Amino acid sequence: MRELKESYDIIVVGAGPGGSCSAYASSKLGAKTLLVEKSQEIGEPVRCAEAIPGLENLGIELDSSFIRSEVNGGYIFTPSGRKILVESDKAKGYVVERKIFDKYLAIRAANAGAKVAVKSNVVGLERDGDEWLVEIEYLGEIYKVRSKIVIAADGVESNIAEYAGLKSKKKPLEVCSCAEFEMVNVELIDKNKLEFYFGNEIAKGGYAWIFPKGDAANVGLGVRDKKKKAINYLYDFLENELVRDRLKNATPIELKVGGAPVSGPIEKTYTDGLLVVGDAAGQISPLTGGGIYLAMDCGLIAGEVAGEAIKNKDWSEEFLKTYEERWKEKYYNMLMNHLKYRKVLEKLSDDEIEELAEVIGEKLEDIDLKKFAKKILMRPKLLKYFKDFVF
Repeated sequence: MRELKESYDIIVVGAGPGGSCSAYASSKLGAKTLLVEKSQEIGEPVRCAEAIPGLENLGIELDSSFIRSEVNGGYIFTPSGRKILVESDKAKGYVVERKIFDKYLAIRAANAGAKVAVKSNVVGLERDGDEWLVEIEYLGEIYKVRSKIVIAADGVESNIAEYAGLKSKKKPLEVCSCAEFEMVNVELIDKNKLEFYFGNEIAKGGYAWIFPKGDAANVGLGVRDKKKKAINYLYDFLENELVRDRLKNATPIELKVGGAPVSGPIEKTYTDGLLVVGDAAGQISPLTGGGIYLAMDCGLIAGEVAGEAIKNKDWSEEFLKTYEERWKEKYYNMLMNHLKYRKVLEKLSDDEIEELAEVIGEKLEDIDLKKFAKKILMRPKLLKYFKDFVF
């Protein structure tokens, strides 16, 4: 595609999983869709640990080209090394190669009819009647393109929602800073289990992880700390007594850095002719920082609603409100509960993390406060953190 057309029904900004799923769904409904991506290669740079639950639930055909590991649970480690086994249907999933997976999703959108423009940066957005005039820098040229609907899937640093008058900017401590090495020669406890490490010295305001990835492993962490950088926490984690013997022969083959918004969903994810999806919308677990699955599913909802809006010739705020109603029905309560859990965890001292682990026991199938209520009520140190929860 040498140049952009003068108008489209829908412009999707950002070809991550949420954006590509939006473009796929809207194109399937016959909407003329343009998917724009500021990077020159879709899937680059990788900014996450690459674990995704239940792809089959989203209608994704599993492909060996992007599946690196299949996982069926995980282990949580306290600062002292106490181990909790995590097993449930929700803990089953995959570790993927995002560079390939993201491109796969964009190709799927293109095969459904979407046009894809890489190295395309949206530098302006203004209302013109009941349409948008989108200013796009594409391969060094500036285009002004009309669109009835814009879907903002432009990540944690989203500008598109702000251009449209929606509040999406995050404060520094609302974003978890992440650093990760992809490493080879890592000694795994179990090639089908994720590993999570908690502790204020290990990863203040977050956690560290080791995720199996085929012949390699993702070793990283996310932190919320003004005083110490994520990369320095990561170097220290590699030398932590809990993992150093298993990493003594490991060597990094790639460094990945990024940020994950962990303050919960933004106040409003729709307005006249515009929807917000994925990290830009805060559709990411404040507890785990996991957001690929949510971005994909909410992206599909956004694409369907936008496609129906084009069919009905109504892309007003009132019509597009359906998007927020649908995604909130599925995920809002979960996201807000995860935000509560995250706020508790970040207040705990390492000794209190150990005490909470005693309450949980050796196995965790789900976060069910009713199961833990009696034990928590008998532990004054912990009770103060759970006083606002309904048991």
